[in-house]
Amino acid sequence: MIKYIACFFMVTLLSGFFCVSNVIAQEEKKTLTEEEAKIAQQKLQDALKSLKKEIRTEVKVENAGSITGTVKCKRVRHPEDVVVYIEKVGDNKYPAPEEHGTVDQLNLTYVPHVIVVQKGTTIDFPNSDMVRHNVFSPPDCCKQFNLGTYDVGVVKHVTFDEVCDIPLLCNVHAEMSAFIVVLENPYFSVTGRDGVFKIDNVPPGTYKLNAWHEKLRTITKDVTVETGKTANVDFFLKKKK
Repeated sequence: MIKYIACFFMVTLLSGFFCVSNVIAQEEKKTLTEEEAKIAQQKLQDALKSLKKEIRTEVKVENAGSITGTVKCKRVRHPEDVVVYIEKVGDNKYPAPEEHGTVDQLNLTYVPHVIVVQKGTTIDFPNSDMVRHNVFSPPDCCKQFNLGTYDVGVVKHVTFDEVCDIPLLCNVHAEMSAFIVVLENPYFSVTGRDGVFKIDNVPPGTYKLNAWHEKLRTITKDVTVETGKTANVDFFLKKKK
């Protein structure tokens, strides 16, 4: 009798396991069909082209200059998504942008991978994928949040009012990651695959210019901007110590 009960219990347990596994498999299968995979890939490519990596308040300055340069990264294939920014311009008090940023979820990927915003910016987090996702930041970062797991087509929002860099993770898909970099002022630029950056409309003066990368050590350089001229600053980023 005891053996029968134990056997019945094991059969029930295994049946439940395979049922749950089948549901999960069916859910994941949505991303693997050929037609849906093509649609997801096209959406991803469109988002990579259209979604902005920089959200700022536009300011107008008389007698402004600019800063440009190139970033190289040791043991990084492409010097992409390096954030180059001026630490302080004037009193660093600028109104928050009215424009929202967007970090989308497509083909099990956060898009864009790095977004830099001015303090006070609201970012929208749509789920444009074919499966449910979760967006959260680690508990030890300056802006801790967890949006929970939500369905395709849902959009959630977070306002970022602390200056820091914030990792984004998904507890449904461990391979997903991204970064939000929140800065005090609108004087910043994000590099493309060529490593080139440019910061326009900078008031004349001497500044601290930083280059940030998610895996490499941040470097700071002094730069002097003159009226109507372009200052050139190059960076070579290395592994964090």
